[in-house]
Amino acid sequence: MYTTTEINAIAEAIRTSEIWDADQCRALCDAAGMLDAYEAADGDTFESVVFAAADKLGVEIL
Repeated sequence: MYTTTEINAIAEAIRTSEIWDADQCRALCDAAGMLDAYEAADGDTFESVVFAAADKLGVEIL
């Protein structure tokens, strides 16, 4: 279970990075209950999963 503070910190880290960190993206998806979708995603689809997780959590990652 992630706190709001932790979720916001993960989103901020993703938002301020030039290159997304896989562990941070995984954590964001985990917090959104979308870990299975993230782990099933490939190089062409993982971004849409991460964006969906951010939307579900109500945070900005761009």
